[in-house]
Amino acid sequence: MSHTRANLLMLIASFIWGTAFVSQTTGMGAIGPFTFSFARFFFALATVIPFAIFFEFKNFKIVFFNKKYFILCLATGFFLFVGMGLQQYALQKSQISNAAFLSTLYVPFVGIISRIVFKNQLHWIIWVAILLCLYGSYMLSSNQSLDIQKSDSLLFIAAFFFALHIIFIDIFMKEINSPFVFGSFQYFFVFIFSFIVAVTLESPKLSNIQIEWFEILYTGILSAGVGYTLQIIAQHKASPAPAAIILSMESVFAVIAGWIILNQTLDLNKIIGCIAIFLGVIIVQIIPIYFKSNIR
Repeated sequence: MSHTRANLLMLIASFIWGTAFVSQTTGMGAIGPFTFSFARFFFALATVIPFAIFFEFKNFKIVFFNKKYFILCLATGFFLFVGMGLQQYALQKSQISNAAFLSTLYVPFVGIISRIVFKNQLHWIIWVAILLCLYGSYMLSSNQSLDIQKSDSLLFIAAFFFALHIIFIDIFMKEINSPFVFGSFQYFFVFIFSFIVAVTLESPKLSNIQIEWFEILYTGILSAGVGYTLQIIAQHKASPAPAAIILSMESVFAVIAGWIILNQTLDLNKIIGCIAIFLGVIIVQIIPIYFKSNIR
């Protein structure tokens, strides 16, 4: 596969993920956030598991009976459940722009966690990126009501769990390269955890879930299933720097979709906040790659 085709596949994945924020927002008219999540990840599991069976069937047994692999899958599923659950809950009040850009804070969080927990060396540019992201976060929420500010704070916490999710994916994939089996396990755990919370707090009804069928299928099959698969196929063929930029475009697509479909406009503060976070996320990914290539 050429770099151009790989980049195109990742751009499609970013577009799907970005527009999925609209479906996440509109899909809670008749159901609660955790009911939406368990329904969504049921279809995500149903989409990914055929790939796992076809390409990696023997690894199901390996992962299930290996305590370390199984715990990694469980932990990763839990982190994704918390991150997605908080994001979904916050979208009841937060604008798509805030949800999309605050969620991308997982990028600098990954660097900070890696430095504190794994003692990895960090490029100095990450501290500049963190300052940009903090300033952008402030600008996104500074002129909002207290309820919306509280909702946005949940997105900040969600980004931390997304960072843990990314780190544990990396740990797992270095142990055993089995992305579809891994995706199947983590989607199953997100489905189970979300189902338990939904039954406890929301009393889900099939009739209400059917009302939101389009949003559930879009986020489950396209966003989690197809988007995840496109990323796996394309990312190892793409150049790191363009890949980082393209995958970060998810937040930009989300804002455009929210504006076109839901008429969610941005004031000057939000525009500045989005730009600051986007720049922070980009430079923390691009600058270290640039310096490494020059050193070589």
